[in-house]
Amino acid sequence: NMVKNQTHPQMQRHLPFAVALVITLIMGLVITWIDVLQPAEPIFSILSFIPGLISITALLLSCMSRANLYLRLDKISRQGLLVLIVTTVLLLPILGSSTGFGGWKWLPALVFAPASGIAQEIYFRGSLLPALEKSVKNKKVIALLLHAMVFVGYHFRTFRSVPSLPVAMLVAVVLFLAGCGWAWQVQRDKTIVWAAAQHSLFLMTMSMFEWG
Repeated sequence: NMVKNQTHPQMQRHLPFAVALVITLIMGLVITWIDVLQPAEPIFSILSFIPGLISITALLLSCMSRANLYLRLDKISRQGLLVLIVTTVLLLPILGSSTGFGGWKWLPALVFAPASGIAQEIYFRGSLLPALEKSVKNKKVIALLLHAMVFVGYHFRTFRSVPSLPVAMLVAVVLFLAGCGWAWQVQRDKTIVWAAAQHSLFLMTMSMFEWG
């Protein structure tokens, strides 16, 4: 009886994985809605972290570990570095769709842009990707592709601002490939740190351009 009393409180903290997965998928809608609404900073940056943190909490409660969620610091491999470089090159055409160079603004560049990059990596590569990996029985390629499709959908606001269908299709392909690149590097190196760093640097560059 004493053993049962000691273990029962711990068991109560465990969440069924199916519930954690549903929470994680719902948070995908939430983070997309936050991006569509675009509240003023710093509210936007603060809210952007909430879906990822809720998803990670639910997945940890379902007995997934921080290592399962790629929430660890480790060195980047040469293959991972090459993929991040290729991903950066793929994203460069997005800069060409801007309306012009706006110059350096320290708050957007040093605070808001990195916050967005880190928040996206926490949700998409630190919770959604590993949750999908577990749900499809560790078939990592399938999980990678499914996650990349959700990542494209997250950029709904971006598609509303493009001038034509061909441009929208090009942007969708670029975002899909970028999502695949970030996810592959995370799967390869078992950490979201380097994807978050590269993603943040790209958004810092984007912050120096005018849009819309």
